Amino acid sequence: MNKIAQAVVVAACLMGAGAAQAQLGGLGGLLGGAKSSSGGDIGASVGTFVNQSAVLGALTSQSLVAINSAFMSKEDSAVIKAELNAINKLTDPGEKNVRTKQLYESQSAETKRLLDSGDMKGRMATLDADGRKQIGNALLNFGIGGLQALELTKTGQALVGQAGANPMNLTKIMPVKDTLPLLGKVVSDSGGIIAGVVKLAQSAKIDVPKVTASSKPVDLAF
Repeated sequence: MNKIAQAVVVAACLMGAGAAQAQLGGLGGLLGGAKSSSGGDIGASVGTFVNQSAVLGALTSQSLVAINSAFMSKEDSAVIKAELNAINKLTDPGEKNVRTKQLYESQSAETKRLLDSGDMKGRMATLDADGRKQIGNALLNFGIGGLQALELTKTGQALVGQAGANPMNLTKIMPVKDTLPLLGKVVSDSGGIIAGVVKLAQSAKIDVPKVTASSKPVDLAF
């Protein structure tokens, strides 16, 4: 990513941002990140990285669902929320990661469709008070996720780089490699479609809280 694009990403995150389930808590600790290991065994660092990435994936996926559901029929919104709830109940980390990634990608594509078609622009100003609050809170949460994704990507890349020094770490690093594409997508969306949603929301005079490193996600009741 060039410096201009990176600046756009950071600016978008700072402009825009449930409890994203109780387990999400505050994400401020993610900026401390999964510390890269200087020793031979990076298993602990990989575990921390994967856990933090899972929290971030849940937060940003839920944010996209909240944004899109504000413009969906009740029936379509119910289907997507049912999938989100089903994912939250999964106990197998691998399956949960796969389905979270699928949900994120499908909802990212839907947000892009709404933006590109003009549907979102035409309907943003007509949202009721609950819908406007839902959009503002979802943008806040996604903005937090965007900032964290930047930091976690750096951590993940460092872990992958360290794995080459010890053949025993090659299999341990695979979960990191599997997670990095989703983090990259979150970063890209922060400076792309989410920046577009922020612009529309602000034009519609929807309050979009600013995001800082100390910001914490809020409850998305939708």
